[in-house]
Amino acid sequence: MKNKLLKGIEKFNEIRVPEAKAELVEIKGNEVLVRFSGHMCFTCGTYDYFDDLIYEMKDLGIDLEIQGFKRENGNRYLVSYLIKGRK
Repeated sequence: MKNKLLKGIEKFNEIRVPEAKAELVEIKGNEVLVRFSGHMCFTCGTYDYFDDLIYEMKDLGIDLEIQGFKRENGNRYLVSYLIKGRK
């Protein structure tokens, strides 16, 4: 599972860096924590990037849902995803 998550994040970053960069922070059971940073944190479409990662993971057979998020200092967000299913 971790390898697929890292692959999805890598694919996300290939397309979206430097506007948005995702980093896997932790996997706890069915919860995945991802830190987002970059210029996207200052735009009105910030949350779209959180959804974009869901689509990258779907392509790899992982079904995620956003549980919540919080803004960290400066230009970072910590987003909690729930793993709803895997293929």
